Amino acid sequence: MDSAAKQHEREHLVAEVFGGDPATEVLAGRLLRTREVALLFQVSERAVTDWARKGRLPSVRTPGGHRRYPADLVHDLLVQTGRVEQERAAGLGG
Repeated sequence: MDSAAKQHEREHLVAEVFGGDPATEVLAGRLLRTREVALLFQVSERAVTDWARKGRLPSVRTPGGHRRYPADLVHDLLVQTGRVEQERAAGLGG
C-alpha cells in the first residue's frame, strides 16, 4: 500500500472514530484490526502488538488468536496522546 493510500485510509478511520455522526455511538462495540490502529497512530503493526502485550492498549483475542482493539478505547488513547487534531476530537472537524 503506497503512502497516499495509507493516508486516505487513515483519514477515513479518523473520520469514523471522531465523526460528529450520531452513529459513532456504536464505537462501544466496534473492534479495530491491528492494521487500523497502526494507521491511526501512524506506527507499525508491531508497535501496536507490543503495546497490547505490555498492557498499554486493551485488546481482545478472536477465536483464531488475532487481536482486536475496542474503538472507543483507541479513540480515548488518541485524544490523550494528542494524535489527532483538537477539532476532530471535539467532533467539530469534517
